[in-house]
Amino acid sequence: MRHLGHVAPVLLVLASALASSSAQATAEGVGLGMAIGADYTNADVRLANTSTLERQGRTSLAWGFFVDIPLLPTFYISPAAMLYELELNEGTKTAITDIDLNFKFIVPLNRLRLGAGITAGLTTGLGDYLGHYGVLGYGALNLVSNIDAFVLVQYKELRHDRDINNIHAFVGGNFRF
Repeated sequence: MRHLGHVAPVLLVLASALASSSAQATAEGVGLGMAIGADYTNADVRLANTSTLERQGRTSLAWGFFVDIPLLPTFYISPAAMLYELELNEGTKTAITDIDLNFKFIVPLNRLRLGAGITAGLTTGLGDYLGHYGVLGYGALNLVSNIDAFVLVQYKELRHDRDINNIHAFVGGNFRF
């Protein structure tokens, strides 16, 4: 019995090592990605030198990065940071950052993965933290063993004192570990 006190810590270390190696095995497929594309915003724009609001569509360059975390082969959580510009006052552009948490439901088809999902997060750049939510469509093609090319389209509604709807369309690459 006296030796059991020395064996128990050794067994605990071995059990921890086995548990951590199986936990690392589930992290296989985690990806880091970069995206570039465009943002189309349909918003109430304040016309120059007036207090009149007019519904207008505007486009801007958009880019960002994300992490794909596969919890199951068919379900990913994907935190992301996306940057673009909004023009809510005619002639004045504002730099915007969206911090998203995307939930992707994936259909794997050999080298192709198609998906749809929901997104929610915070938007900064308009003087306060604002919430946004929306839907997304996703497609990825495995180019080589751990590099994917992808297309991501998101529709977001921004909670602001004006009605702001965004469509983001991205292409990019994803490196999987």
